[in-house]
Amino acid sequence: MNTINYEQEIIRLKAKIVDLEDRLAHCITCSNRVKQSIVEETTIEQNTLLAMAEQDKQNELFSRYKLCEANWVTIPEGVLYHSEQAISAFKMLTTPITFEMFDAYCAATNQQPPGDSGWGRENRPVINVNLQNAIAYTQWLSEQTGWHCQLPTEQQWEYACRANTVTHYWYGDIPDPRMMVMGTGKTMPTPGHRMANPWDIYDMHGNVWEWTLSNKGDEYILCGGSWYNKANWLTSTARNISFPNFCNNNWGFRIIRELE
Repeated sequence: MNTINYEQEIIRLKAKIVDLEDRLAHCITCSNRVKQSIVEETTIEQNTLLAMAEQDKQNELFSRYKLCEANWVTIPEGVLYHSEQAISAFKMLTTPITFEMFDAYCAATNQQPPGDSGWGRENRPVINVNLQNAIAYTQWLSEQTGWHCQLPTEQQWEYACRANTVTHYWYGDIPDPRMMVMGTGKTMPTPGHRMANPWDIYDMHGNVWEWTLSNKGDEYILCGGSWYNKANWLTSTARNISFPNFCNNNWGFRIIRELE
């Protein structure tokens, strides 16, 4: 009759237990890796689908309104130079409203589009629009997109134009015709070949005067100067003024919107 060596049997069983524990740990590790891989692949797929959906949304926006998120920049909060007025953050269109943007509005609302003085449309700043036209456009765009759009105040306009600079122009005190549309006899495409200011905004000096919501009595303020004006009318502090039902072929507008 065989005698069982209990000590050896215990050692064998313990070794078997350790082996099983190692195998179990390995299985758990493999399982976790598989789960992690599945999670990562799913996340990548979800992000890809979200990105595609967002791109489709932006393409649809551009198709309908000739602008999308790529046409906006965020203006950070700060203080307006020389006035110490606090300015809250907002978004601003990188260019003035163009003819193709405004023509999309006219087509959708069955309105007669403004004339272009024979200089061309598409990506030139819209002209021959009064303050009432500009406000109506912002209201329509807000209703269509869910954005809260409006014209800037003169303080918001100047703050965005300066982009934390303190000189006459965002690029310095000496006027540079290469940096702004002045004395050309007509509007020029925007953004064109001019540089953007430090906040990626184009044509704040020249091309077209831009309507604002700020007023002096019954008249409203326009900022920035135009193709018609000399350099001293194109500074960050340059102002024009007119009645809200007047328009001109060197007046246009740019819009802002609230941060979501």
